[in-house]
Amino acid sequence: MIRAIFVFGCFVGLSLTASPPALGGDNGATSTSSYTPVAEGSTPTHRSLTDTFSGQVNIYVGGSFPAGTNLVAFQYLFDLTTAGNTSGYITPLLFEYKPVEAFTVYTVVGIGRGFEIKQLGSVPQAIPFDVIEGTKVPTSGNFTFGFTTALVNSDGVPVATSPGVVDFDAPSDGGQGVGGPLTTNDWAITLGRPGPPPVVALGTTFGVYGADYALNSPAAQQSYRTYSARAIGMFTQ
Repeated sequence: MIRAIFVFGCFVGLSLTASPPALGGDNGATSTSSYTPVAEGSTPTHRSLTDTFSGQVNIYVGGSFPAGTNLVAFQYLFDLTTAGNTSGYITPLLFEYKPVEAFTVYTVVGIGRGFEIKQLGSVPQAIPFDVIEGTKVPTSGNFTFGFTTALVNSDGVPVATSPGVVDFDAPSDGGQGVGGPLTTNDWAITLGRPGPPPVVALGTTFGVYGADYALNSPAAQQSYRTYSARAIGMFTQ
């Protein structure tokens, strides 16, 4: 079924050029009788690069969702390729974060339904943000989102991977993110490393130090990036 959502003055069409794999699960029905639109992340606009590593994990670190946000859509722009691919995969992820000593550690608490991205597009596209494993609705203000360029099974193990299918800039853009004046356009990424792509099982941690997988960070003498992606939800009242 094709759905459309009116958010911040524009229609966001879902499932226009993406087809879901048979991974199972259901995010359940959500009441829309009284809600406030919520968006976090960065504007899905043209940027200069796409990732060359396959199965990379990217985490929005510039803001967080209000507790009680029902996630609806993951919107992105894929209008160029610097890795040679014109299709690929996206699996949205939900993270809970907390400080651990001097650093922030991001833990996978929700695995979304993965989608095949079939082609480049000159306008932003959107896929449903359907959490099929783990936490579906943030329970505090310490939740953010990200994605991996892979399809994963219910244990978070990649079963198909691709190079990037979302534009990005490096270093990150200045100014506020789509969430408003208290947010930024900062995104962290898993560092390039030999071997298989990261597993995103529930409970897997990401951070500069003290985590299962290392992230880039200015604290580690690396710059953040800005990905052309945002998560859209409904804060029910």
